Amino acid sequence: MTERTTRLRRMAVTGAAAVGAVASLVGAAPAQAAANATTVYVWATDVNMRSCNLFSCPTYGSVKVSRMNVTAFCQQRGDVVRDGAYVNDWWLLVDAGGPKGWISAVYVRGGSNWGGIPGVSTDFAHCR
Repeated sequence: MTERTTRLRRMAVTGAAAVGAVASLVGAAPAQAAANATTVYVWATDVNMRSCNLFSCPTYGSVKVSRMNVTAFCQQRGDVVRDGAYVNDWWLLVDAGGPKGWISAVYVRGGSNWGGIPGVSTDFAHCR
């Protein structure tokens, strides 16, 4: 074998190994969210996350969501939230990189007053 052929084979093996490693990392990566999850954008700053969709449920202390994409699993009606001209009784169960929590639809882009967020499930089974 010539030196060039040997070098080409080493490059091919190295390239195949790199592709295999990347494929295995992608395949081994945990699923970011269930099939029913939807990415939504929280347009406001310092939005409290709660343990349920009611004001009587505690907030997650210092956990705040601000101007970022979050994964929404479902939405349900809860307490009415008013913020300026915005008003809504829909809440979304979201994951913002920590524990799942509930935020008001008032602070999510794409909704309307008194309406849910398009594309987010209303199936209670998805809220677990």
